[in-house]
Amino acid sequence: MDKNKRAFELDALRGFAIFLMVLHHMIFDFRYLLDLNIFAFQESIVFLDVVQPVFVGVFIIVSGICTQFSRNNLKRSLKLLLLALGFSAVMGIYSLISGNEFYVFFNILHLLTVGTFLYGLFSLWETACAQKQRKTDPEASTNSQKGEIVLVLAAAIILFSDRLIGLFSSGIHSYWLLPLGFLPANYIGMGDYLPILPWLGFFIIGVIIGRIGYRNKQTLFPNTPKGFLAVVRPFEWFGRNSLLIYLLHQPILLAILYGLRYLGVW
Repeated sequence: MDKNKRAFELDALRGFAIFLMVLHHMIFDFRYLLDLNIFAFQESIVFLDVVQPVFVGVFIIVSGICTQFSRNNLKRSLKLLLLALGFSAVMGIYSLISGNEFYVFFNILHLLTVGTFLYGLFSLWETACAQKQRKTDPEASTNSQKGEIVLVLAAAIILFSDRLIGLFSSGIHSYWLLPLGFLPANYIGMGDYLPILPWLGFFIIGVIIGRIGYRNKQTLFPNTPKGFLAVVRPFEWFGRNSLLIYLLHQPILLAILYGLRYLGVW
């Protein structure tokens, strides 16, 4: 997203979501890696079924919106794929060396890769259809409503199809369906997991919001007071650097926490 086209509210929302994600992982480290009997609320139903899905959902929706600001989503998906594969490799090596099962086969990086790639293909299809239409009717205007209807239907199907997982997941022993949400029996422990069903639906919702609300690729709040902009500026920075923060925050957190333990702080 070019600096002169950035919508600050998207950066701020994504930054707030990634900030909460970092806090969540820090709490996880305290409770499960340092074996400190604190932050028990993380195991509550409210946290697992409400709080955590909300900030993850916000991050995914904003990522979907931001596809409207990308010049080439297929190229962007390739970069995301390299990051996702690299992250999986690092976590696999760490799991083998440490003896802890923190494997990452499919998480938010992989999900964003799939969503961005599929939308890149969808955009190519829309362009091809528009070119074909102009050949038959040179004065025809480009109409994106049909594309948005297709996206709405796709989002609805994906959001509700995860209910099928419970019906068909029994007896599955292969990892090939794991990205969709079908966990094999006796699966290896994972440090993070975010399947396509239903989460790709939230990404598509973001795409729809972006297509409708950000056609001009500009902020929806141009007259926001400077004081408010100053308050959210740290979250904007988090949002602009969300991928880098996501990749590096755990090693930094662990180095700090274990360093403090070595010094006898806890």
